[in-house]
Amino acid sequence: MQLRDNEIRITPSIVDRLLDFEPKVSTEAQKSRSQGLRELKHSVRRDLEWLLNTRHTAEKVPDSLEEVNKSIAIYGLPDFTGLSSKNIDDRKSLIRSIETALRIFEPRFMNLKVVMIESEGLERGVKFQIQATLRVEPTPEPVVFDTVLQMGSGEFSVEEK
Repeated sequence: MQLRDNEIRITPSIVDRLLDFEPKVSTEAQKSRSQGLRELKHSVRRDLEWLLNTRHTAEKVPDSLEEVNKSIAIYGLPDFTGLSSKNIDDRKSLIRSIETALRIFEPRFMNLKVVMIESEGLERGVKFQIQATLRVEPTPEPVVFDTVLQMGSGEFSVEEK
C-alpha cells in the first residue's frame, strides 16, 4: 500500500535519533509529515550553527590530498575575527568559506546560495542569508536561514526565516 504525500514520514538524522530530548519517555509518538519537517528544519538550523561556530586550525591542505579536504580534519570555518566587515574582499572570502563548508558538511542541502545582506544597524557584524533546498522525499523543501556573524567574537547566530 502506497502512502499519500501527507502520510510520508521524515526520518530524523542519526544525531537526532541518538539524542534523547525526553529521557523519561520510552517510546516515540508517531509524527505527522509537517511536524517531522518542522523538527528537521530545527535540527538543520542547530547543525548549521554548530558548523559555523566551529573553527578549524588546519592550514591550507594541498589539493592532492582531496579526501583530507572533505574530512573532519577541516570541519568548521577558519577564524574570521581579524577580518573587517567593511572590506569587500574579506566579505567575499567569508562567503566562499561558508559555501565551501556547507557544500562539504551539509549534504541535506541542494541549490545552495549564500547572500550578503546589507544591514544599517549592525556595527561590527555581517548579516547574510543561507538559501537552499532541503533534500526531503518526495518533495524537496526550500529553506532560508538568516545568519549574523559578530566580527568581534566570531560568533554566528542562525534563525530560520
